Amino acid sequence: MKKINKKMLIITSMICLLPIIIGIAFYNTLPENIAIHFDINNNPDNYFPKAVFVFGMPAIMLIIQVFCCIISDLSDKNPEANKKAITVYKLIIPILSIIIYCVTIMYSTGKAIDIRKIVMCILGIMFIVIGNYLPKTIGSHKFPKIKDEKIEKKMLRVSGYILIINGIFAIISILFRPIVSVVLISLLVLETIIMFIYAINASRSV
Repeated sequence: MKKINKKMLIITSMICLLPIIIGIAFYNTLPENIAIHFDINNNPDNYFPKAVFVFGMPAIMLIIQVFCCIISDLSDKNPEANKKAITVYKLIIPILSIIIYCVTIMYSTGKAIDIRKIVMCILGIMFIVIGNYLPKTIGSHKFPKIKDEKIEKKMLRVSGYILIINGIFAIISILFRPIVSVVLISLLVLETIIMFIYAINASRSV
């Protein structure tokens, strides 16, 4: 029976909850409503009540992290061979949780921050890291609709390259108008869909 890595689950879960300490420290200086979403022009368009943000956001990230860790462990076919890559993947959500939380706190306390640039830099780094480790997880998780192992390997390698390239472009996009970032993200989504459809069709024809 496959085992869940409880040690990693506990450590990453604790990291997800760490931002609450920061929220409590700044609680009295925060506005009653916290901006949690912005348009491409850096204007807030959605808010959370202060208490919901300070305590609720880390809790939401914790739930997502626990779900992802359990699914990853239960579906991993070769945990020892992919240990390093899986560890990196499991740290993405906790690290993102801290960064996004801190950036939101800074914006809410009046710091001049360009949210779009920060988000694109975070996404860029995340794409590069995931793209670098993606080919190393070959044979770890089986795509349900892809029956041919060779096609799966090719898909993972190509997807890794695509993510790295898009990650670099995502960082570069902060030098241009916001619409460039929007187009880039849209293209990445389109590329992913096309790649998956191609892999499924190619697998069926084998």
